[in-house]
Amino acid sequence: MDLLELLRFQARRYRCSACGENMADCGINVLAQQGNRALVRVTCASCNDENLLQIIFQTEAEEDRKPEFDEGMPEVVDPISGDELLDVHSVLAGHQGPLTELFAKR
Repeated sequence: MDLLELLRFQARRYRCSACGENMADCGINVLAQQGNRALVRVTCASCNDENLLQIIFQTEAEEDRKPEFDEGMPEVVDPISGDELLDVHSVLAGHQGPLTELFAKR
């Protein structure tokens, strides 16, 4: 299946954001393609609304590849409790001034 066939197949799953018609018969024009990326112009057949899409394909080899950098795990692994949320609300409700002052107090 070539790129245009794949995009046409996927277009059937979407509706135009402007008029709500199904995008199965939309105009698809691949403007540029390099590696696993493509720049595509999609035009609604009903209302002629145009959208530019950047399509990035994930290959099987990329699924197994490790991320280039490790974001690590957060220090606090427990979810935020209701009491903690109320504490934050109290601090923010009583604060007057720029938000950066709150971070400077740490």
